[in-house]
Amino acid sequence: MSPKTRAYLEKLYQLLQKMPEDERLDAIREIESHIAEGVANGQSEDAILARLGDPRMLAKAYRSEYMMEKGRGRSFKDVMIMAGFYCSTGLLSIMVIPVLATIAYGFGFCAVLVFLAGFIRTLGIGATWIQMSLGPGMEVPTEWSMVFSTIVGGIIGGIAYVSWRGLRLYMSFLSASYKKVLPGSRAM
Repeated sequence: MSPKTRAYLEKLYQLLQKMPEDERLDAIREIESHIAEGVANGQSEDAILARLGDPRMLAKAYRSEYMMEKGRGRSFKDVMIMAGFYCSTGLLSIMVIPVLATIAYGFGFCAVLVFLAGFIRTLGIGATWIQMSLGPGMEVPTEWSMVFSTIVGGIIGGIAYVSWRGLRLYMSFLSASYKKVLPGSRAM
């Protein structure tokens, strides 16, 4: 293995520092194997490295693949880690991901609060502080609080769900874009 290839692999290893050690080593072994296979087929190491491209982009692709695999459970923490990673990948992502995430989680939380407020107001558990109105001077009667809060909460929850789906689709799109950079996903 040439010094240039060794330097490339060391740079890639450094750029993968946020991944677990076993995942980092798997990525390095995969690239080493790819290079060895190319050399065995008569290609030069320089040509193979040129096709692999910038190690930064390759590292982002591996980290993206790891994030998508790790985030299969899609816990709140996993989604926030993925959103943070993808926000660091481009200018459009810096704007799109935080907006969609804020709408999804903010509206989702508000939908639950609206439903609970309607429930509490309907039961009349000292809930004189909960006001529901259709406009100025058009107060919702207490007995209709649950129906009103279910409709409003459903609309707000629908907006949250659409934003959540949009966020997941956007991050899946980014992941698929990065996956194309990986050696096994394209013809060499």
